[in-house]
Amino acid sequence: MPNVEIVLRLNAMGDILLTVPTLRALSANDTETHLVINERWKPLAEFIPAKIHFYQGTSSLISLANKLRRLKPEALFDLQGKLSTIALRNLINAPITRIYQKRTLGEQFQAIGHRYPLRFNDQRPVWQKYADTCGVNIEKPDASLNLSNEYLEECRKVLHSVGLKEKSFIFIHPEASKPGKVMTNELVKAIQNASPIPTALIGNGNTNFNVDSKHFDLRNRFELRHLPGILSFASAVISTDSGPMHLARAVNTPLVAIFLQTAPSLGFSPIPADNVLVISEDLPCKPCSLHGQNDSCPEKHFKCRQINIESTISEIYAFLRGMI
Repeated sequence: MPNVEIVLRLNAMGDILLTVPTLRALSANDTETHLVINERWKPLAEFIPAKIHFYQGTSSLISLANKLRRLKPEALFDLQGKLSTIALRNLINAPITRIYQKRTLGEQFQAIGHRYPLRFNDQRPVWQKYADTCGVNIEKPDASLNLSNEYLEECRKVLHSVGLKEKSFIFIHPEASKPGKVMTNELVKAIQNASPIPTALIGNGNTNFNVDSKHFDLRNRFELRHLPGILSFASAVISTDSGPMHLARAVNTPLVAIFLQTAPSLGFSPIPADNVLVISEDLPCKPCSLHGQNDSCPEKHFKCRQINIESTISEIYAFLRGMI
């Protein structure tokens, strides 16, 4: 019988996807791997290479803990470190319990106190920190989700319904959950104008981007469940630092990830691959926040969002040449 090991990572979408190489490595070690995520991410559960359980709020803690305890886990890994997962791990009480340490106390105070630029001692990527916490050695991370042929055919029909065909377009994900990550209208327009094939905006948001007749605005058109398959049909994805950025990587679509207020040094870059380009301008004031939450610039210039558009566009399409 394989050992049962439980991984707790409730939120957010990008962080959950960054666990995938660890989940695959654990399973390769003859381990029955269980992942606990927030119920809001249920549409993605079928694609994740683990047995999935859902956290439905504090009212579900006892029943969820009882269910997981009955699995008789050998080990439990808390990659969240919030009150909900602290309660869960204490209720389950696995023989081996390891906890992911995000930052030192001093670094945490630095972030809370809005001190910048944020400079942390441990600059390993988060996916690597997750693997180390779970005790697995990963030389070449496998970030891929499990997409069945039946599911891809379903997504293909959705794609065709909005007027697109496979591998004939570039997706642009210009928005994000935090204002400091959102692309400017000028950057979006330049990406569109330089593209040799049609582009389509995706994501959830209502920022007013100009989209001419050659291109598409498909924001708020796709359900989360269909998004992995839809992204897999793109020739490439150009995205902000966001969940869809990690999702594009997880379906192995050529990806350009643009970091504006945030920075790869915080560890949230997409999992590396030959078809992934990370663009982040090195500024003495950057990053000024953990997650791009500053809607105003502490230096009064917002240079992180006023990147050199000409050189950025040149870098993007030089990288994508031969892939699209």
